[in-house]
Amino acid sequence: MRWILAAVLCFPALAAESAPRNRLVGQYCLGCHAKGSKTGLALEGVDAGDAAARPDIWEKVARKLEAGEMPPVGVPRPGGAVLRGFADGLVRDLDDAARRAPFAGRTVIRRLNRTEYANAIRDLLAVELPLAAELPEDGIAAGFDNIADALSMSPLLLERYLKVARRVSELATGTAEASTVTEIYPATETQAVWQNGMPFGTRGGIRVRHYFPVDGEYDLRAFLDKESLTPTEGVRFFRTRVRVEAGAHTVIVTFPDEFAAREGPVSDVSGPGGKALGGVLDLLGTAVRPTIDFRMDGRRVKLFEIAGMTAGEAAFDGQPGPPTLARIEITGPVAAAGVSETESQRRIFVCRERSTACASRILTGIARRAFRRDVTSTDVRPYVATYESAAAKAGFEQAIAVAVRDILLAPDFLFRLEFDGPGGGAAHSVSAFELASRLSFFLWSTIPDDGLLDRAAKDDLLKPGALAAEVRRMLADPRSEALADNFAAQWLGLRTLEEAKPDRASFPEFDSALEAAFRRETELFIRSVMRENRPAADLLGANYTYLNDRLARHYGVPGVVGAGFRRVTLPAESHRGGLLAQGSVLMLTSHSTRTSPVLRGKWLLDNLLNSPPPPPPANVPALDESPSDGRKLTTREQMERHRKNPVCAGCHLRIDALGFALENYDVIGRWRTDEGGSAIDTTGQLPGGRVLRGPDGLRELMLEDGRFTRGMVERLMTYALGRQMDARDQPAVREVLRTTKPGGYRFQDVVAAVASSVPFRMKQAGP
Repeated sequence: MRWILAAVLCFPALAAESAPRNRLVGQYCLGCHAKGSKTGLALEGVDAGDAAARPDIWEKVARKLEAGEMPPVGVPRPGGAVLRGFADGLVRDLDDAARRAPFAGRTVIRRLNRTEYANAIRDLLAVELPLAAELPEDGIAAGFDNIADALSMSPLLLERYLKVARRVSELATGTAEASTVTEIYPATETQAVWQNGMPFGTRGGIRVRHYFPVDGEYDLRAFLDKESLTPTEGVRFFRTRVRVEAGAHTVIVTFPDEFAAREGPVSDVSGPGGKALGGVLDLLGTAVRPTIDFRMDGRRVKLFEIAGMTAGEAAFDGQPGPPTLARIEITGPVAAAGVSETESQRRIFVCRERSTACASRILTGIARRAFRRDVTSTDVRPYVATYESAAAKAGFEQAIAVAVRDILLAPDFLFRLEFDGPGGGAAHSVSAFELASRLSFFLWSTIPDDGLLDRAAKDDLLKPGALAAEVRRMLADPRSEALADNFAAQWLGLRTLEEAKPDRASFPEFDSALEAAFRRETELFIRSVMRENRPAADLLGANYTYLNDRLARHYGVPGVVGAGFRRVTLPAESHRGGLLAQGSVLMLTSHSTRTSPVLRGKWLLDNLLNSPPPPPPANVPALDESPSDGRKLTTREQMERHRKNPVCAGCHLRIDALGFALENYDVIGRWRTDEGGSAIDTTGQLPGGRVLRGPDGLRELMLEDGRFTRGMVERLMTYALGRQMDARDQPAVREVLRTTKPGGYRFQDVVAAVASSVPFRMKQAGP
């Protein structure tokens, strides 16, 4: 009887709420959103007074209303207060329903991606290898490579894991065979300027962290790029032999910069190695002999002089600019001399008694870290059995290596396993160890450390305040840079930056050094916002950035000298500040010869606002770049001609105004006021009728209506949860926003709020 009485008492209120909402929908929405409409969203027959029954529909409606996009301009629409009240009522009902019955989402078994796997090996066994390059590329879903649905297992991948596990376990235990092997490391960074992590006073080169399996002598070889060779040369390399103890060592081959300004056989001509200031050529065709420097763990081991071309070759066939490096090779051991104790061995061999008891102790410690939880004797028994079987045929260390290999192949290591608990389909808390893994892979992209596992073992992690304290500790750890390198780089699309190649004829100023500077600026900027817990608004409007002399000249910012990046407060007249004015973003969202309001507008909708437009229909014509009346049209004029096609106009209404606002920046991010002699018009009208003007107007819009912060939180939660977001996740998104709004949505506060959210702390079984 009690529930009947409650329903009777509530019915008038529900009816009073439902009727006006449904009338509003009927009057202003059903003309376009009736059943069978081509809009993709049918509202006919769906009760607006019971929004929680269809969150998949009413979350979309609320978002369109909040953005001012519906009803569209030119059709009857109610006053702004009525629309806001309608949207607020929908959101209130959806959030109230979520408080009564929280939605946590389905727990999905997730394989470690390549980055997480390599980091886990590093933190588990102190073995640093370029393992990501030895595994197939991970699938991408929702813009990220850690989404469970895209991380499948294949026979090829399993074979690779077996190979890698055997190699890693032998290196870590010091039992690897002393056969001679050559490892090749190609150049991946610019050769024109100083690289981050290299010694100051150097240019270009290659820096690697190489694991040497045994003590002994190894050959280091550096090969010049083909563009640095004479016409008759097929290859030129420099070799030195070094004696190295087993373990990880940093190998550097680079060009000392004291010669870089005057290198090169052709004066005042740039090349992949940068600009050569030139000088009088000697008989070997070079003003100053360039050199190449080999270093091991910061210590110089050999300095070679690079012979130049002949005068004739330099005059007629020489390649411009200083020499560049193509690859380095590390070969060895060429003379093995035992195995010194490494950090890996110290971490593994906590005891040395050649007994099953000692082996069990060793394997228990490794399995606890590898499986991210406390392990029992039952868990460890198969690996102890492997040890005993191997020990009957080989030595103690070799047998431990075989058992460690099996741990690295275990599903508990390769996959993040969470199993449904009690409670049927209702949301319930994850275990302390599951929460520890979620935190560690979210913030560090690796396995939990001992401190996090110890707190989980005591169930401290589930106590009030403990989770927030652990988030603060982990964000202060250097490993939290993975959040910037993995989340932010994928959120902004920076991993595809090298695919954006401006046309060299149209933009002769562009080279690999400028591309590297674009990337580095954004990386350092994102890290600073995270590390300093700055407001989200600074991502779009900070008054500082990170520049070196090359990038400062490119942007027209005075007073920056030197190849190293440093924090620079931007002059008010610089037209810089925030992501929207950084060369990485502007080049990424352009074509090779011209800017693209469509690419830029779509990038903003996809990445920053998390509100992607629908894909274009198959019959959309390409942009017509032909002249009109003998005059080359500006990009905007070409777009306006394109939008006259009714097939194109609908989607471009959402996209173009955002892209036009950034037209003052050219393909490589320089500020301009005209294009081909015609003044640039950066105004655009949004679907709701609002007029947008220039970069400042775009920043103001994105921060004013909250769509940017909401988009950022949605993308961060997608990355944190490892699954695509559901309409039922939106109440959790709004709770994160409400929690962090008083502080201005500071980045670390947002991260902590995501970690405290229902979807992150809880799980539920599927139907």
